[in-house]
Amino acid sequence: MPRIAIAFPQPDYIRSLEQAGATPRVLDPAVDVLPQALDDCDGILLTGGADIAPARYGTADLHPTTRVDSARDEYEFVLVREALAREMPLLAICRGVQLLNVAAGGTLVQDLASQRPGSVRHVQRDPPTSTPHVVQMQEGSILATLATAAGAQTTALAVNSRHHQGIDQLAPGFKASAAAADGLVEAIERPNVPFCMGVQWHPENFWQTGEFSWVFEGLVAAARRWRVNREQIRDAR
Repeated sequence: MPRIAIAFPQPDYIRSLEQAGATPRVLDPAVDVLPQALDDCDGILLTGGADIAPARYGTADLHPTTRVDSARDEYEFVLVREALAREMPLLAICRGVQLLNVAAGGTLVQDLASQRPGSVRHVQRDPPTSTPHVVQMQEGSILATLATAAGAQTTALAVNSRHHQGIDQLAPGFKASAAAADGLVEAIERPNVPFCMGVQWHPENFWQTGEFSWVFEGLVAAARRWRVNREQIRDAR
């Protein structure tokens, strides 16, 4: 089974990876030195969590609602940049998609409610598996292709939502693959690489019912191909 590197995971992420056919490789920043810790991995999952430090995307202002974890930022920025450099299959969720965007040169809105109020509530107070709003997927995107293969009949996708920040300026070399009704980018991808996709919602919360199992299966399938290709290159030497 392909090995997926994951740092700072909650149980739902682990279960989602296992159900998709992967072996999670949980990274411990205290002992797993980067980038060497990735040498036996076939893909990466970036998880949700605290806000990205605004200094990382070029602002000295800290909104009162922003809560950062500098030590986590330090470790995960190395992780994501190494993943991009290696073109390793990568899936980024919530904080993860924001991290991916910033590490690649994009920016964030620090607080959507006060800085970009709109018609969509992005911080839900309902159970984790409720789906309070819809995102519209871009036809032909990796996201839409995976959803269609899993049986989706439209490009509208109902999602859960627990974030007070979001993507502002999209990173160079990336494209938006889904957006909410208020225009906020909800999914991004990097074209012309094996697999690099991020979503702003939390598909891992549905591991018991399987509505978003195809998201993790897409990562694991790409990681499996990555592993085979790596082994072929090694054997040819």
